[in-house]
Amino acid sequence: MLSNVLQTLGTNVYATNKITTLKKILILLTTITTLNGYSQLVLVTKNAGIKNLLISKTFAFIEPTTDTSQTKFVATILAKDDYRNTSIESLYFEILKQANKLGANCFRLKSFSRDTLKFSLNHLTVLTLDCYYASDTTLVKNTNNFKKNVVYIFGNEKKTDKAMSFNINGEKKEIKSGTYYKIALEEGNELNVSKGGAIGGARMCLKWSKDRQPAFYTLSGFGVSASNDPSFSPNNGYNTSTISFRTGGISQITNINLGLLLAQILGQNTP
Repeated sequence: MLSNVLQTLGTNVYATNKITTLKKILILLTTITTLNGYSQLVLVTKNAGIKNLLISKTFAFIEPTTDTSQTKFVATILAKDDYRNTSIESLYFEILKQANKLGANCFRLKSFSRDTLKFSLNHLTVLTLDCYYASDTTLVKNTNNFKKNVVYIFGNEKKTDKAMSFNINGEKKEIKSGTYYKIALEEGNELNVSKGGAIGGARMCLKWSKDRQPAFYTLSGFGVSASNDPSFSPNNGYNTSTISFRTGGISQITNINLGLLLAQILGQNTP
């Protein structure tokens, strides 16, 4: 009898220790996941409560010169992330999804902030957009207000990253991190933009054309991840697939609205 009791007790103790060990492993795995993961939050901080708006499939950057007297405010939406490598692009698309669900089809930048301290434990990045509903007529006028024949070339997104260089017609140019280089194309002139050497480098030719929409390129690759949502057409300026081609170290950001937002947030490169 005693031996049976001791055997049963031993079995229970083993089972208890096994469960405890499993709990410790689960806690450890959760901790590791938390440390290697990140915390992202999308929050509607202000909602106008407009009813009967259909789910939108556009999200246009509102040009400052556009008459917005006929637009309707829908919501203010904030996206934030404490992951070290969070990009403006990822926060933009998270806000886009929420805004479209509420029926918003255009936006204005309200605020942007990023913790740039190199050894900070908190790498919080916060993007806030004011989102609106505009008629198709207003959206077309807004698109027509975009500056024509202007090219933006981005280096690294974060100010703490290294500067990057490229060439225009053989002349070396440098882009400080967290800024962009702006080119105004002129009729009759042709610009050859290159990055890297003759072997394995990147080359592209930029030419003026009538009513050419602004173009955006990146030397570092940020802003060019493709969306999994196939419902956005690349022909209307509101698509979420942000890369049309990549040649060597130069990639094009085809989402004009994201490009304009990046240009507004990041400063223009100065010598």
